[in-house]
Amino acid sequence: MKKLLFVLPVLFLLPGLVFSLDFGLLADQKFEAEDKALFYDPSLTPWFSWAGNGGLSLYFSGKLSFKYSYYDDGFDDNDGWTDPVVLPELSRFALQYRPGPNFHIEAGRFAYSDTLGFAASGLFDGLRLEADLALGSVALGVWYTGFLYRETAKITMTALDMKNYAEPWGWDNFGAYFASRRAFASLRWDLTLLEFHTFSLEALAQFDLNDDERFPPGSGEARLHSQYGEIQAALFPSGRLGLIAGALFEAMENGDGEFAAALGGLLRLKAELPGSLSDNLTATVKFGSGQWNDTFAAFAPLVSSAQGVIFSGTLSGLGLFSVDYAARLHRTLLLEIALRYFARTWDDPAAPGKYFYGGEFWASLGWQPLDDLRLSLGGGAFFPALGTINPGGDPQWKLNAALTLSF
Repeated sequence: MKKLLFVLPVLFLLPGLVFSLDFGLLADQKFEAEDKALFYDPSLTPWFSWAGNGGLSLYFSGKLSFKYSYYDDGFDDNDGWTDPVVLPELSRFALQYRPGPNFHIEAGRFAYSDTLGFAASGLFDGLRLEADLALGSVALGVWYTGFLYRETAKITMTALDMKNYAEPWGWDNFGAYFASRRAFASLRWDLTLLEFHTFSLEALAQFDLNDDERFPPGSGEARLHSQYGEIQAALFPSGRLGLIAGALFEAMENGDGEFAAALGGLLRLKAELPGSLSDNLTATVKFGSGQWNDTFAAFAPLVSSAQGVIFSGTLSGLGLFSVDYAARLHRTLLLEIALRYFARTWDDPAAPGKYFYGGEFWASLGWQPLDDLRLSLGGGAFFPALGTINPGGDPQWKLNAALTLSF
């Protein structure tokens, strides 16, 4: 027995013999300033990874953040520093199994994005299987959103979702912590052509699983289910030039049996610029349909991701034109600059003939002198005066900074 107690710790410490074990801690300090508000968000993210024999591996990370907010908007009840919010989150929990080079299973909370990145992107709880076949790669997955933190998930498909999203939460109202309860499934096929080009097809179906008490009779609210069909082609005619084009069709139906459709599109051109500097330029056009008529409604993504850093509009009824420049100024220094312009893709009866929101400029600098140290600085502004919807609006500005230490 004494020999066994001695041998087990030795085997545990020999990763090449049985398994490999690693763990660490990320410490983040994030600062953000905008007109009449200041935010400070320190957080700790412990992580753990394990890789065993036979293609089995495990990764776990949690996050504990402390959110401080300062306001100076002229309202006495709101001005000054607010009480800090202590926020626990399960960041990522993934169990992976690779029995061979052509098959992969992943379960837990892990990253997923649809083909175009229009419908759903982020961490979700679920199961995903992927297989490399002779005619391409096939992936099948199912996910659930009801255990995610609502502000991380950003699921606001309906007016009722948005109402619950805005409800204050605390330890005495912990139910408000969670995101809208929805399940979705995806089937995706990727085909590689001539080694460099890819062709992708994906079908995604989303189901509203929220409780019946959320839909009182006569409230005008109803569940919303949706299905998405996506197609994308990524072409690389030369080593320095890439072209991506894609389209999306969405079908929606609510609990009252009403149906509608929506469209989306993507065109992106990326070029690596000549010269000794490692830099590239990307031009992107994206759009999601708006309320066009009784048949075509506003595009409704599962995840409501803001399309700008300062401009908070989602792709629902929005057109985006952007030019992004990225340059590796030094091995440790990365510069990124973005110019974006936002337009409405539908005619609002309250403001007929006004389609343009305005433009946004954003620049950021990332410095990573060591593997375990990273500092980033960013700043920019959104100019509504460059549009027609609110031409008299003042510019909205934002500055942020982040420091990440890895232990």
